[in-house]
Amino acid sequence: MKAFGIIKKGKLILNDKRLFQDERSPNRSKEQNSLFWRWVDIISKETGYTKEETKELICYKFLSRDIFDEDHEKTVMIKGTSTLTRKEFKEFMDELLYWSNSTLGINLPYNNE
Repeated sequence: MKAFGIIKKGKLILNDKRLFQDERSPNRSKEQNSLFWRWVDIISKETGYTKEETKELICYKFLSRDIFDEDHEKTVMIKGTSTLTRKEFKEFMDELLYWSNSTLGINLPYNNE
């Protein structure tokens, strides 16, 4: 069990409010989403694809799963980035960062500045 703070006089005093909020929030953070779109912009400019095409390619590459029905017919399901938890989004971004560098030769900034 994680300890985010202590209780004093019936009130929770947080050690790290941001960490507490990150752990409680089920979805990606605004910062993560902003950085993702910055990366999409960089990759699209380097590859010549539109931002929408680049996002679709990235989501297909990293968030698609093959689903087979009882007749063994395959359907490709692509999970939306807005449904990812902060942890899942971080893992997704780590994979994207590595792929961009190693496969495309595009170095992406790891912060949004």
